Order: sequence, then C-alpha cells, then structure tokens
Amino acid sequence: TGADPVAWMGVFCEGLGEVVSAGAAAAKPPSNPQGEKDALLTLADATREALATAAQKLTQLRPPGVTGGKQAQASAVSFFTTAANTVADRRAKLAALDPKSPDFEQQKATELIGPDLGSQVQGVMSNNELTPAFGEAPQCEQLSNTAGHQ
Repeated sequence: TGADPVAWMGVFCEGLGEVVSAGAAAAKPPSNPQGEKDALLTLADATREALATAAQKLTQLRPPGVTGGKQAQASAVSFFTTAANTVADRRAKLAALDPKSPDFEQQKATELIGPDLGSQVQGVMSNNELTPAFGEAPQCEQLSNTAGHQ
C-alpha cells in the first residue's frame, strides 16, 4: 500500500507552489545592479530550498497508492532533486558575477532559467489515477489559482 494519492499530490503541489511563490516575491527586484543581484540570490536560495524540501517530503511520504505510483514517485523526486541541484549550481555562478560589469545583464540572464514546472505537472498528470487527486488536494487548487494570477 502506498501513500494516499490526495496527500501525495498535495505535497507535490505544495512544493511547486513554494517555487512559484519565491518567483513572485522576486518579481520586482531593486533597479540597481547590486540590489538586483542580491534579490536573485535570495530567489535562488528560496527556490532551491523549496525544491529540496519537496523531494524530502515526497520521499518520506512513500509512493502514491496508485498504478504506476512508484514511477510517479521516482520521477517527481528526481525532478525536485535535480532542479534543486541545478538552482544551487546557477546560484553559485550568479554569486560570482560582478554587478558592476557591463556584461552583468547578459550574464545574469543566462543563469536565470528556472525548472520547467509545467512539464513536470503534465508528467505526473499523465497518470490517470493521480488526476482526480490533483483536483481534490487543496494545495493543488491553491497552486492553480496562484499560477493563473502570475
């Protein structure tokens, strides 16, 4: 027996929601380069933490009790873990940039590409037994509302 699918989807959506919230909080960075860099580093920290926490919570929860649950679990945990590591790597590169450099804007832009949350949701939603759980989990409803207002 696996985890309750609604609880599992709730943890999954909560993790994605934390990433969306971190992005929204950093949407209006200060207009000076150093302030912008600091805001981006804070965003990277919040995003990495949200992704790593989601991977940890899903691992503790066990795979959802549906057909293909182990595959959905492995895919989601791998996504969150890989994305957290990628964000940490990009953060290190961003931290090394000189905000006074004339190339700062272009260099910064190359380090800003975040994880593809949409394709991850589609991947999990391809499991027909998890689709109803997405509709029932309050965290998923909140994620849908938040993402729709971005």
